[in-house]
Amino acid sequence: MEEGTSKAIPLRRSRNGARTVARSATRWSDRLATGARSVLAPPRQLWLAGVGGTALALRAARMAWSRAVAEGAAVEEWLRGSIGSREPEAR
Repeated sequence: MEEGTSKAIPLRRSRNGARTVARSATRWSDRLATGARSVLAPPRQLWLAGVGGTALALRAARMAWSRAVAEGAAVEEWLRGSIGSREPEAR
């Protein structure tokens, strides 16, 4: 019966073993470079807003161009109708 209890899994770790704490050896220049990169790098939201702004500007330019073409076609049609409906003047 005692064999079963001696082979039991311990519930707590033994405290006499030394724990190793892994600290990364960072130099002050590495910390400074990391801070500079984080300050100088634009945030992702700003980049996405720039892409979105460009897309909106292109869409607005296309809409303006299509309106200008449609207005030009309407004016051309009006001119053709007004010039074509004139009767020749008698001399």
